[in-house]
Amino acid sequence: MTIGETLRTYPFEPFHGDLPDELLRMVWAEPVSRVELPGGRPAWLVVGYDEVCTVLADARFTRHGDPYPTGAPDTGGGCPVRELSMNGPAHTSLRRLAARAFTARRVEAYRPRVQQITDELLDEVVAGGSPADLIAGLVAPLPVRVICEVLGVPLADRDRFAEWTAAILAIAGQDSPEAVQAVAELRAYLAGRLAAKREHPGDDLFSAWLAAQAEDELSDEEIVGLAVGVLIGGREINSTSAGLRALFLHPEQLDRLRADPGLLPAAVDEILRWTSVSPMFLPQTAVADVELAGHLIRAGDTVMAVPWAANRHPDVFPDPGAFDIGRPQNPHLAFGHGPHFCLGAALGRLQIEVAIGTLLRRFPALRPAVPLDELPWRQERINCGIAEFPVAW
Repeated sequence: MTIGETLRTYPFEPFHGDLPDELLRMVWAEPVSRVELPGGRPAWLVVGYDEVCTVLADARFTRHGDPYPTGAPDTGGGCPVRELSMNGPAHTSLRRLAARAFTARRVEAYRPRVQQITDELLDEVVAGGSPADLIAGLVAPLPVRVICEVLGVPLADRDRFAEWTAAILAIAGQDSPEAVQAVAELRAYLAGRLAAKREHPGDDLFSAWLAAQAEDELSDEEIVGLAVGVLIGGREINSTSAGLRALFLHPEQLDRLRADPGLLPAAVDEILRWTSVSPMFLPQTAVADVELAGHLIRAGDTVMAVPWAANRHPDVFPDPGAFDIGRPQNPHLAFGHGPHFCLGAALGRLQIEVAIGTLLRRFPALRPAVPLDELPWRQERINCGIAEFPVAW
């Protein structure tokens, strides 16, 4: 940035579920630009598809030390604790161990339990009568209950998880004492759960990682760091409500899905591509000089790549503004790209599929109870999401 340069404030406007036209134009016309993030930090905004893939996959960009660390302590002695936010061999080895707990077979084995939880929650929604808030009734509690079972932590502690996650993911709280304290408290809590699982193992991620500990020298600190990432990343799945909004906005696609439930997996991918849960993404730091789309990004610069915008690139997605649940090719970036592709992607996709499929099956007349443009969106979080979604049936 040159002296006196005026940066555009990002995000460009309050988020209400749709990316602004200005940002969508930039996807092909200005894939890399300079902006000022909330809090005043200057950054490179990256929205082109190829450029976003580069930032997400290239080791010259790192999330290590980003505003949402796992809080792993520095052990000293030349043996740093491995974290998934690292790059290089340390990340590769840890990811290989973490991935053992997210195999396709293991995730698919969760389907009956995810279905049972979904049905139980919707039974309560029905008992409360129409209309009802879908966020409070299903979208918010489903991933919390699932991730607590998968990780092996008590559901009774869900309110504490919500408080810690809110502090860690708050836009205004990046690098704040509140965020640092929340990470420390969450790590201490999970360390206690790890100790309990060592004494009484079960069929959960903690137990799976403990089983691999001796063979692969997976430290307690590294297991706790993995659990922090899983808990923060898995306790909210806002694409379920955003996807339902997209279907209501496109009634012809909703009718198509009702008529052919076999389209549901493809519909979930299109939901993940077309919807946006936020105009923000986790900032990264360049660790070397990089030329990107004709711009020289210097080592130390902050870079924020926005995959939701890249998912609208016309060179990759024909007619990118169209919501088409039968789209044949859909290499969207909703779960990231490259070595940091989301480990829990299959579990997240499973929950969206089960939730939306069950809603459409159980409620043939499901409809929004308020105009869609009146749905309130949270503005204080990196992961915005719909705050309330009244529906009737």
